Order: sequence, then structure tokens, then C-alpha cells
Amino acid sequence: MDLSASANIEGPDVMGILEDEDGILDYEGDLDLDDDDDLDVDTVIDEHQYPATAGEKVTYQEQIRMIHLRSHINQMVEKVEAHQYTAEKTREEQKKCQGHIQELTSERDRLFMEIEQNETDNNTAALYRLRSAHERVCREIQAEGDLEKVIAERLEEAEYELAKTEVEHGKYILIEADLLEREEQLAADKTTQAMVRLKKEQKYADQAGHAQRRRERDQREAIRAREDRHRHAMEEAKRSQERANKYLNITLDKLRTREKEVENRYQSDMQKKIEMLVKLKNDIAANRENLRALRARDKAREREETFMEQEERRRISQDGGNPDEALLIKKRLNSFEKQKLQFEEQQVQNKSEILGRVLLEEERMRRRKKQQPLLWEDQKRQKAKMVAPHKKKTLKVFEEYTKMSEGLTSEETFSRSPDLQPEKQDGVKDDTEDEDERQDQFREMDTTHKLLDSSDSNAGDSEDEQHVNLAKPEFEGLWDQHKPYKVPKDMDGLVKLPGASKMDQEILAKVLDKHREGIIVKQVAAGKEFTGCPFYSKPDIIHFKDFNVGHCYKKKVTLTNVSYTVNYCKFVGITERLKDFIHIDFDPPGQMSAGLTCEMMVTFKPMINEDLIGEVSFLSQTGPFAIPLRCTTKKCDLHVDSKIVEFGTTVIGETLKRTVTLSNKGALGTKFEFFKVTGMKQRTCTTAETSLGRLTTADTLRAVSPDSVEFTDKAKSISLTDRGQESRKKMSMDDLEKIPEQSPELTPSYSQALPDGAVLPEGSGGRGDVLPGSELKPGELDGEVASPDFAISEMDDYGTLDGMRVGQVVTGEIGPFSSIKLEIIWQPTIPGKVDTEFLVTFSDPLSDVLSVSALGTAMDVPVWVERQTVDLRICMLDRLFQDTVIVNNRATTALRLRFEVCKELRNHLELLPKTGYIQAQSQFSAQLKFLPRKSLFEEAGKYFDKETGVLEAPLLIRVADQTQPVPFTVTAVVTNSDMEFDITNIDFGCCTIYESVKTSIQLTNKSILPQPFGFVGHPDYVEIQPNDGFGTLLPLETIELHVIFSPPKARDYKFDLCCKSLINRMFKIQCKGVGVHPPLELSHQVIHFAATSLYDVSTASLHVVNSHTSSNEFTHPVPRIGKGEIAPVGPTSFEFVLPEDCPLTVSPTVGTIEPGKKCRIHLRFSPKLKECDIRKEAVRMATRIMEAQADREYREALKKEKEQQEQAQKAAAVAKKPAKGKASPKPAGKGKGPSPQTHGAGSSVAKPGTVIPPEPDAISTDSPAYAAAIGSLLRQYRGGFKTYTVPCYVASGTCANPGELPYSIHNTLYLDVHCPVVKPPIVVISDNGKTTLDFGEVSIGQHTTKSVTIQNISDRNLELKASLLDTTGPFQNLNALRMLPPGGTHTAVISFTPTAGRVFHEVLEIHSPTAIMFLTLSGRGVSPIVNLSIDSGLFDMGSVLSGEYVERPFKIHNTSSLSIDYVIKMDSLSLLRHAKSQVVPGFVERDKSRKVFVGTQNNNGQNVFDLVPSEGTIEAGASKEILVTFAPDHASDHYSDGVRIELFNQEESHFFRLLGVAKDHIMYLEGGEDLSPDVESLSFVPLPTEEDGEELKPSIKPLLITLSSVAKDDEFMTATRDIYVGCVRTMAVSQKKEGKKNGEFQIENLQSLQAKGFNMDPQRGMIEAGSRKPITVTWTPPSGYDPTVPTEGSVIVTLKGDVTEQYKVIVRAMVITE
Repeated sequence: MDLSASANIEGPDVMGILEDEDGILDYEGDLDLDDDDDLDVDTVIDEHQYPATAGEKVTYQEQIRMIHLRSHINQMVEKVEAHQYTAEKTREEQKKCQGHIQELTSERDRLFMEIEQNETDNNTAALYRLRSAHERVCREIQAEGDLEKVIAERLEEAEYELAKTEVEHGKYILIEADLLEREEQLAADKTTQAMVRLKKEQKYADQAGHAQRRRERDQREAIRAREDRHRHAMEEAKRSQERANKYLNITLDKLRTREKEVENRYQSDMQKKIEMLVKLKNDIAANRENLRALRARDKAREREETFMEQEERRRISQDGGNPDEALLIKKRLNSFEKQKLQFEEQQVQNKSEILGRVLLEEERMRRRKKQQPLLWEDQKRQKAKMVAPHKKKTLKVFEEYTKMSEGLTSEETFSRSPDLQPEKQDGVKDDTEDEDERQDQFREMDTTHKLLDSSDSNAGDSEDEQHVNLAKPEFEGLWDQHKPYKVPKDMDGLVKLPGASKMDQEILAKVLDKHREGIIVKQVAAGKEFTGCPFYSKPDIIHFKDFNVGHCYKKKVTLTNVSYTVNYCKFVGITERLKDFIHIDFDPPGQMSAGLTCEMMVTFKPMINEDLIGEVSFLSQTGPFAIPLRCTTKKCDLHVDSKIVEFGTTVIGETLKRTVTLSNKGALGTKFEFFKVTGMKQRTCTTAETSLGRLTTADTLRAVSPDSVEFTDKAKSISLTDRGQESRKKMSMDDLEKIPEQSPELTPSYSQALPDGAVLPEGSGGRGDVLPGSELKPGELDGEVASPDFAISEMDDYGTLDGMRVGQVVTGEIGPFSSIKLEIIWQPTIPGKVDTEFLVTFSDPLSDVLSVSALGTAMDVPVWVERQTVDLRICMLDRLFQDTVIVNNRATTALRLRFEVCKELRNHLELLPKTGYIQAQSQFSAQLKFLPRKSLFEEAGKYFDKETGVLEAPLLIRVADQTQPVPFTVTAVVTNSDMEFDITNIDFGCCTIYESVKTSIQLTNKSILPQPFGFVGHPDYVEIQPNDGFGTLLPLETIELHVIFSPPKARDYKFDLCCKSLINRMFKIQCKGVGVHPPLELSHQVIHFAATSLYDVSTASLHVVNSHTSSNEFTHPVPRIGKGEIAPVGPTSFEFVLPEDCPLTVSPTVGTIEPGKKCRIHLRFSPKLKECDIRKEAVRMATRIMEAQADREYREALKKEKEQQEQAQKAAAVAKKPAKGKASPKPAGKGKGPSPQTHGAGSSVAKPGTVIPPEPDAISTDSPAYAAAIGSLLRQYRGGFKTYTVPCYVASGTCANPGELPYSIHNTLYLDVHCPVVKPPIVVISDNGKTTLDFGEVSIGQHTTKSVTIQNISDRNLELKASLLDTTGPFQNLNALRMLPPGGTHTAVISFTPTAGRVFHEVLEIHSPTAIMFLTLSGRGVSPIVNLSIDSGLFDMGSVLSGEYVERPFKIHNTSSLSIDYVIKMDSLSLLRHAKSQVVPGFVERDKSRKVFVGTQNNNGQNVFDLVPSEGTIEAGASKEILVTFAPDHASDHYSDGVRIELFNQEESHFFRLLGVAKDHIMYLEGGEDLSPDVESLSFVPLPTEEDGEELKPSIKPLLITLSSVAKDDEFMTATRDIYVGCVRTMAVSQKKEGKKNGEFQIENLQSLQAKGFNMDPQRGMIEAGSRKPITVTWTPPSGYDPTVPTEGSVIVTLKGDVTEQYKVIVRAMVITE
């Protein structure tokens, strides 16, 4: 704050404390007592006007002023003392430095003398030592000299500061003396007040004592009364107790008796329970024996059944059958019989239950009829209630109509006439039975009408044809010649039946209408009604077969009348689809008797190659009928002559052939393919890959047997795959309905096989094309899986097991109406029955697959092996494995056997004995020995798979006199017993004796058998984990083992690790390492931090110890690397190096430790979230915010569009509103226009598109998404645990420049730090979770607050505490913390009041029981700065006529970075205006410095100047325009006022002065010297008027101009001065006329002045309104002018405006010297 500027404004000030005129100090300004810069400003201090009398009371404002002044003076004293202390301390340092320099100088001189002495003595060793000491002393002297210079500079600066502070303090000596007096007076006042207060308090104390004694007396009396009442109550209680004792004894006796009874009852109950438990135990034991006996019987029965089953199996096997199949069939039959019996029993039981329910229901109905007979109708009772109808006489006109309409129903009439239904409900109940019968006939007729209405009709028929009466007699004369009377159309409404009801009239009207329309009638002959098709068509189906597109076909159709009597036939039309291809030529024959025929020509011209189906519709007198019409394309009709081929019985090895004839009876040829379906039975189908090849589900299902239900589906699937996807068609609904009829068992398969949305091809006859239990994928339809070639090539070995195969004709083409022979060949290799399926597929997509079954039976040889495959399972190399091979003989004679082994396996496989004899119908056992050697991999050849290790050895048994050998196979999986390490040598390197080195090795089991292992014989300082080096390796498993090396002392180590397997195989690893004893040691090798929440801090400490004090290795261990050199004894340095991204801080990081000492190390753990995780979460949060914003904008756009549509609809409705007298429009619901809902359905607003998430690196750390991501991750955090290893490098010597101190990496110490991290218990939920409260820029002295909301996210109550903020700082916590429940929140309010223009920063700690949360508080104090658009301190409003006003604006620009509140104050409106104006006027006082800025004011009391707006707020960087209005009420040249702009109602920022001139007339002349004072007199001088008797003469106004010419070198310089002629821009209406806007002036009598050397230019001129023009007055002394005598003259200046005025301009000139 600029104090000098404040002093120049008004009155003296002391350190920013403004003093008013009456001596009162203003303490509303800022006291920047802490700002050192303000103390350097020279402050002008005047004497203060304190109260004259000592008894005057010190006001509260004066007390505050005294406190501030005392505080300021104390601070000044403290500063003086501080500077004195600094100066004294610096002087002492200077003295010490000078003394040290003297000591070093004497030391230098002594060393110099010793050097000279040693040079004389020629002592070289001492000479070098002394010279180095001399150099060191010289360097120290030089350093001390430099230090002395620095101290001298510091001392000089301190003395300067001291002197400056003392000067500042000296300014306050007088003020301090006055302050002491005022303080003494204040103390006396306070003492007096204290005495008065003491007397009052003594009086109050006496009164309180009297009251207290009175209360004590009352209390004693109350206590005595209470004691009396208590004594009476005790006596009454004793008397009551004596009376109740006698009743209490009786009650106690009763209670004891009752308790004894309860105890006896409990004892008896317990005895009963014990007896029951004993009995239950005996029963359980007996039941156990029974159960044991039953279980033994059941086991015996199971063993018997098992034995019987085995006997049955053996019997079936001996008979050559399949025991599994036979037993399964037997079990299923037994199960079926049981189910059948259960079903019959359940059926009988259900029938009996149903019969019982029926009888019960009949009995109930019988009872109800007896009890409530009125609920059931009784014919007799109904007839008794009925009233006979009136006999109506029917008109003859309607007799014939009544006969024809007997079959009409009233139900249709009522359905078409809704308003007649109530009459029907009321009238039908009162009709007679004849009317009921007639209504039944009406219903029958209505059914006939509905059939007629539902038939197809030709829309082109004329109305006359529809009304043709077909009911004409076949022969004239048979019917009555009387023609019925036809009611004219105009008389329809006049026909009435006498006595007929309204319903009868409606029925009659309907009958007449239907008769007129030519509705069909029934045909009855000889009492028999004709039913069925009235005409017979020949042919009965119009079929165009095998047509070609583009050709024309015709067919004649004959129609025969097969009805009973005469009939008519009318062509109605054909199916809509056939109209483009079918043309009907039919001439209606008219009336046709029964048996007559007519012809119709049908012409068909196909345009598309598709099947067409429809019908030709006709209408006859008895009803409509139709003739089916079909048009079919060319198709294939394929058949085989035999679907089952019998081969009979044959022996293995024989070859048989059979042929099958394939015929095509259709007109279209096709390609065929004949192949065999390979695979297994359905019961053995599998979806997994088998050992026979890569067989999938589709391949295995091709081998389904012919007796399988799904064979047809399988065939259709293969046909479908051959045709491809392009030939598929959807199955019609008729074909789907035929599926249950053709194959009832196929429906469940289709329900499982067909996926959702799958359709079957048309014409499949109900058989599916998808295999049940399988899925057809798009890739399988054209791939190798569904191809028949795959079935023949890759599955050839598996398919030929049964010996069936196709002949030479496999594929080919069969023409229309031709045939071809297919051959099947059977060569059996396996005994048993053979049932093989063959398929014939066709390229025609509409042709079904044909199936051919081949049946045969093959007989086996007599010798067979019990196990066809001898599985030795898994065998190890160089290990012997044995098994037994059992050979059976089913023949009746003994046979000689010889066992053969392939030559590749003779070194590994052996059968003993090699030759033997087997007896008739007996067994023979051979011993199999298998000893696999390592050469098996090369010698086995094709029988051994090196990749899988599977050995399949084929062996043969040669039987004498038999060509077919008996084969069997020996299988085994050969593996080794090796275990392998991933490394052969382990080098642990250097390891300190305080730590351990861990190396991971991998042990792999090369065998496919599990192998136990163990490490044995390793030294004590080596450890193998896990399980101490013991375990079991699973097949081909690799496990990781950890070898831990912990050297006990410093030396070289070398040893072997031995691993043994269970079969005593040994595997070794060579290991070596070096033990290191480092020079330093850590007090703790592992640091365990407590569980620390995120963004919290935990600390721990340890010591680095230097215990190396001696190099004697025989007395104690010495630090060394292995057997290397011993580390030197001395200071040892260390350095901790933290890994990257480590939330740890080590202090100190670098240090030096002397021998036998230790250094304390502090560790600080501050966990934080990872930056990448925060940014990922921020991306997600930002994306969610963007999506919500897009959705919100979309909804707002929809809402806006809907409102626009509603407004448009309202406007349209108003525009379409009918005028008065016009018909109203139809309702919107019935019109064809779109409804509002329909119109609004199609919105033009685009839906929000996909939001593009921002890049993680593009998210700022100050963004809301970043802070929200931190808050979200804090809530989701589940804790973690991390371990960091911090190396500590050790080097001998003292720390110096980086890189200069040598160190060994082997001496490195390692510190393990375990850091558990937990979720913080409290988080900030306000401001997106930010923990920083930035108050921004706040003006100095302003007060602002911000709040932060904290939430408890833990599961327990938290008691929160806050740390103390700086009591002298700007931050303050306004509310206290409280107990937070789980999920609870608390809002803390923080205030910020800056006291200086700088940045403030402070940290608020919120303590919970387990963590601390840090809130960072920051803010900046800013001094408000504004600029005015006024260049100088004057703002001239110019000239204006009195009574008018003028406006001029100026701007206030806010150049600071915060909003500013301003107030504009004017001196004329100040309360101190009159006090300040009581000074000597300026024209009297010599001091021309103006102190009062308020000039002439209006006489009417209104302010002459006005500024709008006078107060407001200016935003940062903005401007505010202020409009100044000048409105004088009388003429004066001295209008002025002072304007002060204050910011925040505290600090005055700017001051400027307003000036204005008011004129009576528009023309004026100004300039020259002031001839009148600037203070206007308040006295009133009356102006002369005409009534006074004197003529008013225009007054001439004087104007004085003084010119000074400078005499120089006997020459006179020309003197120049300007005066101004102005014209005021008036606002009066009369002055706005043409010619009145400007003014004129003219100078008269100028010649007299020119003679004296004066000149004025211009002499006349025109002045524009609102402007002024200068007149230059010059004076050049004429020749001969006396410079000692001044000269003067005058001229008249005439001004012509609204009036004519004259000014007398007096010009005075003089000569002055230079």
C-alpha cells in the first residue's frame, strides 16, 4: 500500500491509519504490519489531538486504535532487538574469524621457520610433510580471509538494517509517550469500573446469601417432614407384615405340596422314557439282525443271479451269439412286462376311481334334484306355464316365401341387427314350440349361406348374373303355373303382416333380400335331399404333366350333372396364381337335366418352370364346387427292384456278388452315386474321435443299421450335403402333417435334431434331411465330412470290416424311362451276421435317397483268442513285463499251434512256448514276456509311434491244416524313467552372510508315469523348497524348485545337489557360490509396515551399523569378499537406491558412518493408485459422462421436436376450424389423415451415436473425470500386499562427488520392505473426490468459504479428529468434526481470508482410528487493480446552458484476475464536506495547493454532477461504463466536485475531479486572468428591472489579458496568448431552428491596439454549436518602446447568438528579462 499517496490526499496518516480533520484516526483501512516493504516509506506524522482533559472517557474506537498502535510499536521494538542481536552475533563471528586468522598466521610463520630449518638440515621426509602442512594452512588462511569478507558484508548489512529500524522506531517516540498516558488513563478508567462493579457484585452476593440461607431453612423443614412421613410408613409396614405372615405360611405350604407333585410326575415321566429308550435299543438291535439276514439273503441272491448271468453269457458265447445284446433284450423284455403289468393295474385302479366318482356325482345330482327341483326344467311344468299363441292368418302372398325360408335362422338376423337382440331375448321365451322349430331351420339355412359367402367368386360377374334364378323346373307343367307376386322395390317398406311382430317383419325382410340375391336352395327329390358335388368332372383332376416352358397345352374337360334334378352351372373363376398361365373357355350351357354333360376347354401356356397348383371354381343351384388343377414340371421317378439283398451263409474269405436294378420311370434324367454307408450301430455311436480315424458325428452316423428308425434321416442328410445349400426348399405344411403318419417314431428325433429356424425340403415326404443327434454347420454341408468320397477313401479300412463293398458301377447317369444294374460284392473277414446299408444318391434335388440293405452270415475258424488285444499298459524301458495269452479251441479235435512274432520285435517280445498243442474244446495258455530296450525306437519301425510312444505289435497263431491264421495284437505304451533339470550348473554368485540367494530350477518328468523324487545329502547352508525337496512328479510334469543358498561366513563354496527317484536313479547339479561379509550391516533386514490406506503415510526406522573396528581376522570375523582382501578400517559410506514406481522414501539416502558408530534411517511409505489404472478408470468415467450428456441432449431434442409438432398441430387445428354455419369436420380417428401418434413416430432427431472415448493420455489430472476415477477406485479397492527390495550400496571412504568413491557390487546390502495396502476408511465425495481445496484468487481482506464433504466407507463407526491450522494464517476450520457411522457423511467448512498478496498453502490432516486423510488448502491473496479511461486527474464536462444537462461516459477496466466490487463516492455527498470546507479560501491563501475540491453547487439542492451506476461488480478482465451527467441550474464557471472510487468498501483506488461551466447564453468568451474568486457568494443581489424607471442597458463584461515579452540581446520577443470564443450546443427546442445553431463574433476598435504593437487574429468568424475557436493575441513592442513602462489597451468583442453580448478585452503588456 502506497502511504505517500494516502498522505497527499487528506490529512496525515500513520502506517495506513487515516486521520480525519477532527483528529479521529480511521481504522477502517488495512494494517499491513507484516509487510517489510511498507516500513521503508517515509511517513509524515502530525500531532494527534487527544482529549484535553484526563477525565474524558476513552471510547471503544480509541481503545482499538491504541491496541493496534501498541502492537505496531511492539513489533518495531522486536525488530530493533532482532537486528541488534543479529549485529552482535555477526560482530562475534567477525572477532572469532579474525582470531582464527591470527592463529593460522602464527602457525604459518612457525611452519615456514621449520621448513627453513629442515632445508638447512636436509630432512626430506619432514620437509614434504611440513610443506603440505604449510600449503594447507595457507589455504585455510585464504578461506578464512574470504569468510571474513563475507562476515564483514553481513555485519554492514545488519548495521544498516539496525539503523533503518531505529530510525523508523524513532518516529514513534512521541506517539509512544502519548500512548503511555492514554494507557494509564485507560487503566485508571478500568480500575474505577472494576471498583463500581465490585460494589455491585458485593451487593448481589449479600442478596444471594440471604436467599441461600432461606432456601436452607426451607430444605431443613422439608427433610424433617419427610422423616416424619417415613417413620409413619415404617410403622404401618410392620403392622401390615404381621397381618400378612399368617397368610404367607399357608401359601408356602401349598407351593411346597405343588412342587412335590411336579417332582413326582417328572420322576415317573423320566422312568417311562428310560423304559421306552431301552425298548427302542432292543428293537434296533433286533432290526439290525433282521437287516443283516436280509442283506445276506440279497447278496446270496445277487451272487446267484450274477452266476446265472455269467452262465447265460457263456452259453450264448458258445452258441456264437452276442451275450450283451441278448441279455440287454432280455432285461428290456422283463422291464417291459413289469411296466405292462403296472400299467394294467394302474388302469384298473383308475377305472374304478372314475366309476366311483361318476356314481358319487349321480347320487349327488339325484339328491339335489329332490331338494331343489326348481333348478331343473320340467316339460310338464313349462307347458303348463306357456300361453297358446294367437292364430295368425298368413297372406297368400307370403305362403310360398314361408315354405322356401323354413331353413333360415334368426341368429344371423340378430347378429346383423344388434338393436334387435334385447327383443330376441324377451320374445323368444314367450314363443311357441313351432317358432322354436322354425328358428332351428333358420340356423341350418344360415350355415348354408356362410358356406356360400366363403367361396371364391369372380369379381367381374355382373349384378344381373348374380341374381339369376336357377330354381327352374326341368319340365314345364310339373310345377304350379302360379307365379308368385314380386314386391316392387319401391313397395318393400310398405309390406306388412297383420298381427306380425317386429321380429317377424325383420325375418321376412331378410328372406326377401336373400331370395332376390339368388341364394342357393336345397334340392329335394322323392323326399331325399341332395348332398355333395352337383357336377362330375372328367378327368377329375386337370393335370398338365411334364410341361416345357414356352409350349402351349390344351385339355378338354367334361362336366356331368349328377344331382337329382335340373341344375345350372356357372363359371366363377380360377386361383389367382394361375390367371397368368391358364385360360378357360367355357360356354354356360344353361339349364341341365340330371345326367347331361357340357364341355370346357383349358389352355395352359407356362412361363416359369415351377409346379402350379390351384382349382377352377363353379357355382351351381345347389352350391359351389371346384375342379383341382395341377401343372407339374419334369421330374425323376426312381426305384430299385429290391431293397433287401440276401447273401445267405458263407465262410470267411469267400467272395459273393449280387445285383440290384435301378429304374427311372420319370421324364427327367439325373446323375446317381452308389456307395456304402460305413459306421457303427446307433447304440455305439459317439461324437468323439476314435482310434480308427478322424470320425466326426456325421461320419459315424452314416453306419446306422437298416433296422434303425433314423436310417431315413441319415440318408436324407447325405443327399442334402451332396446337393448343397442352393437346392434347399422349405417343406410345405401338408408334408409336415404327413410325418407322423409315415414314421411315428420319427417325430421325437426331429424335435431333437432340428434347430430353431431349420426347415425341411419340399417333397421329402415327412422324412428329415438332418441327422438326429447331430448339427449341420454351414461348413459341413460342402466339406469333406458329408462327402461320400470321404466315406469310401478315408474310412475304407473301417468300412471293409464286414466285407461288403460296391462293384464297378459307382457313379453314372440314368436317363428318362431307363434302368441300370448295380453290383454288391461281399468278402467276409469277420464271423457273424452282417447287415450293411447302401445308398443311392442323385443330383436331382427333388429325388429321395434310395436305400439297399445287404444281409449275410459269416462263419469263423475253430481257434480263437480270448483277448484279441493284450494291453500291457505303460511300460518303462529296461524293465520286464509279463502277461498270459489264453487260446480257445471250439473244434472237437486237438490242434497244433505255433506262435509267430514279427522280426522287428523279436529282440523285445517273446512268447513261450513257441509251439504247443491245444486239446478239443479246451484252452491253452502261453506266457508273454516284454522287455523294451532303447533300441526299440529304431527297430520297431511302423509298429511303434515315436511321438506318442504307443506300440501295436501284431502276433499270429498258426494252426496246422488251416490257412487262415489267428491274429491278435499286443499293445503297450513305452516310456522312459528320466528326470531332467533345465540347468546343469548353478552359480549363486556373491551373497552376504546376512542374506540368502534364491535360484529357481525346473525339474521335468520325461516319463508318462508319476515318479517320486527327493534331494538327499545336501549341506546345511542349502535349502530346497517346497516340501524340503521331496515330492512326486506327475507324468510329463515340470515343477519349479527353489534352491536357497545362505552362507554362514565369508569363503568360497562348491558342492553338488543330488536328486534320486524311487527306482534309485540319481541326477546331479553342480553348485558354487561366494560368501561375503560386508563392511556395514543393517539392524533389520526386513521392515514390516502396518496396514496403510491409500494416500496415507506410514513410517519406520532402522540403523546402518559399522561394526568393523579391527582388521585382525583371527579375533573376530572381518569384512571381505570370499577369501579376498580385508576391507579397510575407517569411515564407510552407504547409499540406498529405490526401485522405480516405488512408494517409499528413504532419509537419509546417502551417508558416512565412522567405525563403531551407527546411522538411523527413516523409511516413509505413502501408497497411491497407479497412474495407468486411474487413467483407464477416468476414460470409463469420461465415457459415461459423455454418453449421459449425449442421451440428455437427445431427450431434450426429442422434447423440443415434440413441442414443435404439438404447436404445429394446434396451429393446423386452428386453421382448419370451420366457420360459423359450416359443417364440422369428421373426427380425427375416422379420417384418413395420420394421427398425432403416427405423425410423431418418425422423428427427425438422430439417435445419439457411439461415444468415442478419449485417449488416456489426453485426460488432465485436474479434470473432473480424473478425480472421479480416483474416488471410484478408492471405493472399489480391495487391498493389496507388495514387497520391495531396496539395495544399499556400500563403499569405503567418505562421501564425495558422485562417481569418485569406488564401491563393490558384492558388498551390497538388501532391505526387504513389506507394504500392505488397505482401502481408506474415509473419502472425499464432494468436487468429484478432489482432496485439494483451491480458493483461487481472493482480494486481500476478503472472506470466502468452501466446504468439503467426507464419507465413511468402512463398516464401523469412526471418530474423526482434525489437525491444528496455523493460528496466524488465512485458513480456518469453521465447524468441528463428529462421529461418523458407516456410510455417514460430514461437511467441513473452511474459510480463507488472505492478509497479503501472495500464495498461501497449508495441509489439514483428518485423523481416523486407522488412517489419516490429507486435505490440501491453497489460495492466493490478490490486490485489486482497476484502470480509468481518464488520462489525467480532471474530467471536464465542458460548457452547458443553465437549466440543461450534458452526459459524458468514462470506463473502469478491471485488470486483475478476480471480480471487484466498486463504490463511487463524491465529495459533495460526503458527511465531512462542511467540516473540510471550513478553510481559508484559495484566492486568499498563498498555498495554491487545493484541498477542497467541491466547487459551486446548484441552488435547488440537487447535485450538479451525477454518476450512474455508482456501485456494482466488475468481472475479471471486464470493463464498466460510467455515465456522468452535468446539470447546473444557474450560470457559473466554477462547478467542480471530487470523485473517489473505493474497492470492496475499504480501499480508495482512484480520485479525479469533475469540472463544468454553465452559461446563460450560447455564446461565451473565456481566457485571460481570473478577475473574480472561485467561491460563489450566497448573498442575493437583485437585478435592476424596467420598473425601476431606468433603461436596461446591456452590460459589458471585462476580460483581462496579460502579455510578457522577453528582452534578449536588445531585442524584444513577440508575446503570444490565446483566448477562446465558444458556442454552447443547446437542448432548447427554440434553438433548433435553421440559422440558430451557430454563433458569430467580431472584434471592434482594433486599430488603437495595433498602434501599440498588439494584434488579434481572427477579427471575426463563425462558431459551430458545441465548439470553440481560439483568438490569438500577440504583442510585439514597437520601436522606441520604453521597457520600464507597461502598456495597455482595450477592444470590444461582440458575440452574436441567441442574444448579442459585448466583452471588453483589456490587454496589458510588459517587458521582462530573460
